Parts: sequence; structure tokens; C-alpha cells
Amino acid sequence: MNETEQNERVLAIDIGGTKTAAALVDGAGRVLSRGRVATPDTDDPIVLVEAVGGLAQQVLGAAGAAIADVSAVGVSCAGIIDTQKGVVVFSPNIPSLRRTPLRSMLSERLGMPVRVGNDATLAALGEWQFGLNRAVADLVYITVSTGIGGGIVAGGKLYEGSCGAAGEVGHMVIDVNGPECPCGRHGCWESLASGRALAERTALRIEEGEASSIGELVGGDLGKIDAQLVSIAAQQGDALAQEMIATTAFYVGVGLANLINLFNPSLILIGGGLSKIGEALLGPAAAVAKERAYVADACDVEIRSALLGDDSPLLGAAALAMGRIA
Repeated sequence: MNETEQNERVLAIDIGGTKTAAALVDGAGRVLSRGRVATPDTDDPIVLVEAVGGLAQQVLGAAGAAIADVSAVGVSCAGIIDTQKGVVVFSPNIPSLRRTPLRSMLSERLGMPVRVGNDATLAALGEWQFGLNRAVADLVYITVSTGIGGGIVAGGKLYEGSCGAAGEVGHMVIDVNGPECPCGRHGCWESLASGRALAERTALRIEEGEASSIGELVGGDLGKIDAQLVSIAAQQGDALAQEMIATTAFYVGVGLANLINLFNPSLILIGGGLSKIGEALLGPAAAVAKERAYVADACDVEIRSALLGDDSPLLGAAALAMGRIA
């Protein structure tokens, strides 16, 4: 990396369903300042853009910088994104982003060039660029959280597909007779292996009369069960919680086996909230993946936790702004 690249500064923004984060990032991937706000619960994209603009000014101000001090803005956002047009086609948890020309709206608000990409795709880019320093040529990144998303680096290049919508791995079908997915289809990987799926399966078993300490942890309100609570109960020796995590690990592993067969990566990185369960989830999932993957006998694949934690999509947005996608 030359001195000019090191001294470059960009504004990175990550728009999620509940929170929006932003950071001023230098050419080496160092976060110089950061901030976050709740993502506005609105159908009006102008309200969202104004909130992002205010957060950007806050982050720049914290570093004693102005918008003129950055070279570009990169934006990470959940959903299907036409990257060529800068349009968010659909974002399941952000009602204001439906056929929204987010790139042009933010560029006008900030007075700067803006690039927009899918959050999981950019998380793969962030991990590859700043976590791995491009040490591998073929990488699949998976985020397993409330839902499941993915990003792909193939042959040393970020793979985005024909219109930027590649990597929606959470919606590959694992079981044609499986449960309904939030996307409206049935048996998607997300409907079986996500944090939402883990919580729903657990709540159903308790509702059916299964003994578990989880009911006490939520005060009898089964709607409050989430993956974190199941993980806590499992660590405390709750048998149902341990079984539910094992079931989820199995489904995670089946999906990973499909990805190994499709992309033959040297490395799979797993991020997102569910990955914080740790070895109790990732160890069995990796074992299932390697047992079921057709190509596993021919090529080794390393499966491990993501390196950048929750900053993966934010630093991916920074890499996008810098044009470091290949």
C-alpha cells in the first residue's frame, strides 16, 4: 500500500434494520471515529436519508473533519441492491427502502460520490481486504443472525452477480417441505438455521410442554426467546437449549456443504450474532459440512469465525468507497 492510499479517508455507513452505524476510516482500515443511531422506523426514505446525513456529520465532527476531507462514501445495506443503478430494490427489515434510489439521494444529501452494496457482500469484502489482507483468492463469508446472508470472493475478485444481487445464500432451499421463511417461500436455509429459526423452534418445544429453564429466563413470555437466551441456557446445562443449538448447527452445516460444492473456497468465514455461540455451534457445523460436501475429499476448506466481528460490513463499505473490489 502506497502512502497516498494509506492517507486516504472515506466515510463508511452500515444501514441495518434496527441501527445505522457510520465511521471515518483511513486507507489501512483503521477506524478514526464512529457513531450509531437507531434506524428510523418509517416508510419515508427522505427521513432515513436525513438521519444518515446527521450521523455522518456527527462522525466527521468527532474526528475534527469535514465532508470535504473524505474522498468518497461507501454504504452497506441489507437487502437486494442493484449496484449498477444504486437502487435498493427490497430490504425486508427497512420499510423505507423499496425501489429507492439510495445512492443518488445520499450523494445529494452529503455532496459526495456514494457507492452502495449489500451488507453481507460488503462484509466479505471487508474481511478479505482488511482482515485477511487478500491472503486468499477464494472466500465465502456467511452472516448467521436473525437471517442469513453471504458474500463471495472468487478468483481474487468480489463476486456481485449480474446486477449486484449475488450472495443471497440464506434463500437456497434446504428442505422443500420445510418451514415458511420470512421471504414467503418454504425450506430456505434461513428458515432452518438462523437465529430466528433457533428461537422459534425452542419456543415451540416449550409451548408443547418440554421442560427448560428458558421459560423462567423470559418470565413465561415465550415471545422474548432469542438466540442469545438459548445460548445462555445451554451454557448453564439446559438440555433443551443444547439440543436446539445442535439442531441449528446441523442445518448450518448442511448449507455450508452446499456452498463448498458450489464455490470450492479455501476459506469460509462465519459472522453474525449466532456465530458468537462459538465452538458449540461452529464445531459441529463444520463437521457436518465436511462430511456432506462432495468435494471435501479432494480439497480442504477452512471454516472459522470472522476476523472483524461486527465491523465487517462497515469496513467493507469503506473498501467499496476506496474502489478496492478486485
